[in-house]
Amino acid sequence: MSQLLAKPLFFNRRIVFYLVILLSLQCIIAYGALLVFDSLPSSLTDMPDDHIVFRESQRGTVNLIRMRINENKHRPLQEVVNELQPYFGYPITILPANTPLPETVHNELKKLGFSYDGDEEVVYIDLNDGKLLQLGPMVMRDILKSNTMSLSVFLIIWALFSAIIFFILIYFAFSAVWKDLVNIRQTAEQLGQGNLKARTENVKGWLFQPLANVLNNMGTHIEHLVGTNQTISHAMAHELRTPLARMRFELSMLEESTDEQERLLLQKGMNDDINELETLINASLSYFKMQQSNIELNLTAVSLKQWSEKVCQSLALFKPKDFELVCNSQDAQAVIDINLAETIVKNLLLNAFKYAAHKAVLNITKQENGVVFEIDDDGPGIPFDAREKIFMPFARLDTSRTRSTGGYGLGLAYVKLMAEFHDGKAFVVTSPLGGARFVVSLKSNDC
Repeated sequence: MSQLLAKPLFFNRRIVFYLVILLSLQCIIAYGALLVFDSLPSSLTDMPDDHIVFRESQRGTVNLIRMRINENKHRPLQEVVNELQPYFGYPITILPANTPLPETVHNELKKLGFSYDGDEEVVYIDLNDGKLLQLGPMVMRDILKSNTMSLSVFLIIWALFSAIIFFILIYFAFSAVWKDLVNIRQTAEQLGQGNLKARTENVKGWLFQPLANVLNNMGTHIEHLVGTNQTISHAMAHELRTPLARMRFELSMLEESTDEQERLLLQKGMNDDINELETLINASLSYFKMQQSNIELNLTAVSLKQWSEKVCQSLALFKPKDFELVCNSQDAQAVIDINLAETIVKNLLLNAFKYAAHKAVLNITKQENGVVFEIDDDGPGIPFDAREKIFMPFARLDTSRTRSTGGYGLGLAYVKLMAEFHDGKAFVVTSPLGGARFVVSLKSNDC
C-alpha cells in the first residue's frame, strides 16, 4: 500500500521538476531569440541604432531642463537642480565643462549640445556656461517599433525555438483547465436536475475559480429561495385551514339547527370566515407581488426630526390609553424614500402598541451612509431562537404574540422586505426596557 502511494507522489514531483526545467529553458530560448533578432542587420529589421533611440528619447527632457534653468538664471544653478530632482527617478549632477569624456560622447556633445553615453547609461547636457549636467545613471529599455516584415522575422525565429516547449506547457495547463470545466459542468447539470445542494468543489485554477464561485453562490441563493417559498406555502396553507375548518363546522351546525337565532349567528360566523379568507388571500397576494417586483425608490431629502414628529403625531389616535410614546430623532438631513420609511416605522410602532405594557421609544439616528430606526418596548420580548422566524410571512409566536392580537403575521415580513428594497436590513434584539428592540437600517445618500 505504501508503495502505491509513493509512486503517485514521485510522479507528481517529477512533473514539477520537468516543468521547472522547461520554464528555465524557455527563458533561455527567449533571451537567445532576442539576441539573434537584435544582431540582424538594420536593413532586414528596419530598426534604428540603439544609441540614437536612447539619445532622442531624452531630447524633450533636455529641452525642458534647459528651459527651466534659463527661466531662473538669476538663481544659483544648484538650487534650481534641487527643485527639479524630485521629478526624476535618477540623479541630476552638476559637472565642470572640462570633465573627461569619451571621444564619441564629446563630439556628440559639441555637435548637438547634449549626448548619451551608452556605457555609463547617462546623458550629458552642455549649459554653455562652463558647466555640464549629468542625468543618470538611468535604466533604459529597448522600444521595438518595427514594421510588418521585421515583426514577422522575429515571430518566425521565436516559433522555431519554442514551438515544442510551448506545446508541452499548454498541454499540462489545459489538462487542469479541462478538469475544472468538467467539475463546473457536472455541478450545473445536477442543479438543472433539481439537486439544489450540488456545489462546485476543487476548482483551483484562477481562470474558472470566479465562475465556480458564482455558480456556488447562485445554487445557495436558489436553495434559499426555494426553501423560503416552501415555508411560506406551508404557512399559508396552515392559515387557510383554520377559517375553512370553522366554516365546515358552522355549515354542519347550520344544517342541524332549528333555532332561528342560532342559525343567524352561524351565518354571521360563516360570513366573517369568508371575509377573513378574502383578506388573507389579498394580503398574501400583495406580499408576493411586492416580493417579486422591483420597486423604484422615490428618494427625498428630509429633516429626520420634523419627519419623525409628524409620524408620531399621526399615530396618536391609535395609542392605547395611558400608554407613553417617546420619539427621539437626531436633527439631521437624510435622503430616503419617506413613504417606505413611514410604513416601516408605523408598522413597528403599531406592533409596540399591541404588545408593550406601558411604554415604547422611537430613536432615529443618522449614521455614515445610512439612517437607523430603533423601536424599544417594555413588553415580553422575543425569544432568541425566534428572532429570525418572526420576519417570515405568517409567522407568529406561541407566547404573548398570538393570533388573538389580530393580523396574519405579515407586518414584520413587510418591514424586512421594505428595508431590503432600501438596501437596508431589519433585525430584533433585547431592549433596555426589558422587551424587544426592533432595529431597521436604511441606506441614505448625503444631502
